[in-house]
Amino acid sequence: MSERIVIGRAELFTADVDRALERERRLAQRDLPEPPPLPRWRRILLSSTFYLPVAGALACFGAWLVVEPFFDDFSIVGGEVVLVNTDPFDVDVPGAVALTVGALEVVVLPETPMEPGADGQPPFAGIPEITAGTVIEVAGTTIGPQRMVALGVRPATREAAAAAGQEVDPEVTAAHLLLFPVTAVALALAMLGAEGIASRHWLRLAERTVVGVLLTLVFTFVAYVPGGVSIAVAQWFALPDTAIYDVDVFSPLRFLIFAAGRSAAWAWLGAALGLGMTLYKGTPIQRRNAITGGALGGALGGVFFDPIDRFFTGASAFSGGDPSRLVGLVAVGVSVGVFIALVDRLAREAWILVRTGPLAGKSFVLYRNPTVIGSAPQADVYLFKDTEIEPRHLAIHRTGNAYEVEDLGTRAGTQVGGVTVRQRRLRSGDRIVVGSTALDFEERLQRPHDREGSTS
Repeated sequence: MSERIVIGRAELFTADVDRALERERRLAQRDLPEPPPLPRWRRILLSSTFYLPVAGALACFGAWLVVEPFFDDFSIVGGEVVLVNTDPFDVDVPGAVALTVGALEVVVLPETPMEPGADGQPPFAGIPEITAGTVIEVAGTTIGPQRMVALGVRPATREAAAAAGQEVDPEVTAAHLLLFPVTAVALALAMLGAEGIASRHWLRLAERTVVGVLLTLVFTFVAYVPGGVSIAVAQWFALPDTAIYDVDVFSPLRFLIFAAGRSAAWAWLGAALGLGMTLYKGTPIQRRNAITGGALGGALGGVFFDPIDRFFTGASAFSGGDPSRLVGLVAVGVSVGVFIALVDRLAREAWILVRTGPLAGKSFVLYRNPTVIGSAPQADVYLFKDTEIEPRHLAIHRTGNAYEVEDLGTRAGTQVGGVTVRQRRLRSGDRIVVGSTALDFEERLQRPHDREGSTS
């Protein structure tokens, strides 16, 4: 015989019991209180137009910190000039000379900048001032075995010239090859991580981040091909009759062409990033939006590299391009985040805004058909910490140009406009209540209707 459970009067008439009964009464009468207005700061923090650009900027700053120490933009050599050849046979540029510095041949063009020495020496007045016996330092790029074109020349002491040495670095280094993939991986980690944290979907965060980063890495290396072609074409148009690659001496038209080529290369990186992040378990619409936003953001951010060198830093070939890379990379991160969020926002057809609970203020675009909402991590919209929500509680279907909500046979039920429904067509502005969580349904280009007039 089972034991009798006796509930005393003191246990029955308590504040906790009263609150539970009041809550049950409200649920039975569909009389849930109006959710309080969402604080503006919360909506901003949970908006992808805020957290994706922030994540992008931090990611690219981190990528710059990783890659920058390995960058040597130009080879810097030094020594005594042994021979001055004023008529180099294979340099078809009037006024160019070839300087023999130790075992190196250095081609100096009329537009090559003459810079002050590192120890305060005044710059050379021009190429004729450089004669046999002059000790110089040269910053430049390789154009052949033991041969380079000068991007900057300055007087030097013998000690400084000896310290510089005469080793010419390769034109393409490991840092150049790693810049794209390191940046793309950092962006993928940051943006997928930010999206997972905003939705508190930790399981999906880990899964999508691991696979998304690997796919992004693959597509980034693929993007090297069209990106390299873009830069090569821009160089061909911008540099038809000179070997000097310094943006300080480009004409305005050549500068624009060169900057456009770099912008196009970063657009390819942004597109590869968008594809890599959304190929795994992303819908075609998500992929389209991410690729478009990534390409637009990469193109805009890529524009910043060369203008920083030309107009703001007064860049010297001896100092390198680290300021322009820092500004350019951060601009790429911010721009990619902004455009991915904006394209996604402008292209969305319908979404739900969470009004109560831990995710209050977060919007979820209805990409999938159907979109399943529930308390299971596998749900498309994961609503946790609400014990009345079942693992698969409801689904929102798109039927033609309309949306319908369907309760998936739950005990607590699903309410729309205060009425329990099994299946019902949704209109913009409808409030869906599951458990103690309120969700507002919205459609693009639709005016919210009066909730008082809704029918089941």
